[in-house]
Amino acid sequence: MKLLLTLLISTTFLFGAIEFEETYRLYKAEDYKTAFKQFKHLAQEENDLDAAYILGWMYEYGEGCTPDKEKSMKWYKLASRGYYYRGKDSSTRNIDKEKIKVYNSLELSDNAVTNKTLKQYLQSEYNIKAHDATYFLPMSYRTNGTYPDTNGHKAKEAETEFQVSFKYDYASNVIGLNEVYSAAYTQLSFWQLYDKSAYFRETNYNPEFFVTVPVSDFSDTIFVKAVRLSFAHQSNGRGGAEERSWNFLSLSTYFQYKFLFSELKIWHRLPDETDYNPDLIDYMGHGHLRFLLPYKEHMAQVILRNNFKGEGSAELNYSYPVFSRNDLFFYIKGFSGYGESLIDYNHHVDKIGFGFSISR
Repeated sequence: MKLLLTLLISTTFLFGAIEFEETYRLYKAEDYKTAFKQFKHLAQEENDLDAAYILGWMYEYGEGCTPDKEKSMKWYKLASRGYYYRGKDSSTRNIDKEKIKVYNSLELSDNAVTNKTLKQYLQSEYNIKAHDATYFLPMSYRTNGTYPDTNGHKAKEAETEFQVSFKYDYASNVIGLNEVYSAAYTQLSFWQLYDKSAYFRETNYNPEFFVTVPVSDFSDTIFVKAVRLSFAHQSNGRGGAEERSWNFLSLSTYFQYKFLFSELKIWHRLPDETDYNPDLIDYMGHGHLRFLLPYKEHMAQVILRNNFKGEGSAELNYSYPVFSRNDLFFYIKGFSGYGESLIDYNHHVDKIGFGFSISR
């Protein structure tokens, strides 16, 4: 039964309240009396549903308290009701129900493991999450001239731009710092949809591996929230004279001041055996400063880069939910400067695009 409880807790949010994690450590250390008091505080004062569930468990099995079936059921019901209301308005709720109907209509095997494999296949159960914004801009227009010709094509000022970005968290707390290990992939494409041949002018590929450590676990600082160390590769997948690629290490520090969030990211380019673009850092600089401001359902983001020699960039993103949905947003992107794409990293681009995003 304790194994069941451990599995349940391990599937909760990775970045829950620090007080909950500290209390759960006490529980695992079998300091039940202290853990019971703190879980009760979290459940009553902080409305923590995970704490309420564990409180029901502790009352059921008399861990840190006198067994009490009535109080156990009270906390189980409170947690269950809270989980229900938390998920009932999810846009994927009905989709998940339909997937379950398909699974339940199948003729299942006598082997439970085979049935589990089949369910995973049908319901696509995996731990993929949003990383950077995933968006689609049907209209993205360059306002300061034209793009260089690509493979004999004369590019138009108007094009379609889209980005896909996701991550997979594959491990956590390996060295006891509550750190989370992730692999991510981002692909940014520029599609000349309004040209008669509708070719892809440029696509940039960006795989990366990183570890994120919540600083608030080890410091009472008000502003610094987390740090992230990353190894990344970025390229446009071409060869010869049009090859653009680089490998780099980066360190990000995340801050919060009231409702303003920010990231200071610095990177160091690693040596390449074949350096197709030795002056890339002259235009990309050595880092960026990102600001994020949420207000009610609005969200604005600014990303600034500067090499302190005149070649920098500024990017402004704005998003707002479509019909109050939490998985589809109106999305506006403005860009001015160098490094919009790898193929044009040394060309100044002024551009604005309109469309939709499915993650922020």
